[in-house]
Amino acid sequence: MNGSGHHEKRKAVAPAFSSNHIKRMNKVALDKTEEWIKNTLTNTTGSFDVSKEMIGIVVSALSETAFEYDMTDEEKQIFGDDLKLTLREFTRKGPVIPLRRQFGFLVPERRRAVAAAQNLNDLARKILNAYRNKTTTVKGTIIQLIEDSDAFPTEDEKLAQLLEFLVAGHDTTAYSIAFTLIELAKRPDEQTKLRESLSRLSPENWSSCEQLKRVVKESMRLKPVGRSVRESGSDVMTSKKEVIPKGSFCQLNFAVLFRNPDIFDDPDSFEPSRWENPTKEMMDAVTPFSLGKQNCVGQSLAKVEMFGIIARICSEFELTLECEGILDFSLTVKPVGTRLIARKV
Repeated sequence: MNGSGHHEKRKAVAPAFSSNHIKRMNKVALDKTEEWIKNTLTNTTGSFDVSKEMIGIVVSALSETAFEYDMTDEEKQIFGDDLKLTLREFTRKGPVIPLRRQFGFLVPERRRAVAAAQNLNDLARKILNAYRNKTTTVKGTIIQLIEDSDAFPTEDEKLAQLLEFLVAGHDTTAYSIAFTLIELAKRPDEQTKLRESLSRLSPENWSSCEQLKRVVKESMRLKPVGRSVRESGSDVMTSKKEVIPKGSFCQLNFAVLFRNPDIFDDPDSFEPSRWENPTKEMMDAVTPFSLGKQNCVGQSLAKVEMFGIIARICSEFELTLECEGILDFSLTVKPVGTRLIARKV
């Protein structure tokens, strides 16, 4: 999406990501993490599905802070199931099988996806109506800005923007955290190095830990969860002297770009130490939140949540890999069925 309409909407919601709101939202995410540690890691034994658990933490925190809505466990489960059905149909099957759009009513899977999409819209409406019925609200939240801004004049536009933040604001962060924990579980040496670095700082200063920053950056380089699709604003000449015409839609595959062997030594390995003295080419090559006017509006929140949650878990627990699981891709890349074991240290 581009143009004046996009920029007007982005400008309208940008205040929700001020430093004060990010601190407030991150505090809730850390509180949810503490609750999860107590209920899942401390009082139970066995392994845990790292993707599902991180999704649970991030969705709960996002719902409470951005939308002032307390999503139940049942709602979170239904939301996840409906989102999976919707993305599978409308991002993977529909675009490559055009007849599904015309004759989808004959395909049970397509009908279920359409119903799931309606369920997601109904959830967004329920959240918005619950907000409208509140007697006291927090000023400057995402939902307040969506509700009051002229950038979203119709009910459908309000619901669409709310649902966009709900979808995009939880899975990218949660799966990035999950991938980082998985890579650390595979590398006990890096895990120990991180834990020792954190131990020299107070929890309030963990976000300034250089080793933590290197670990997260390397994880996002090796396992980027997103991709970028952009429309070329002018003719672009590539390094191979090929012209990309103005108006072309270009998909940037981060997983390929971030593993360029001409820039990174041993690009398929998880090596946080490569960021101790990075070259300019390395810094320029890794842009998981994209660049320019269409970069991720919530990247500051995503970073502080990643730093906080990863640091909190790794400061107290040693992680090992029980089940590798598989990679899946719809709107984002995610680990499926990967299970970790946490041992208190």
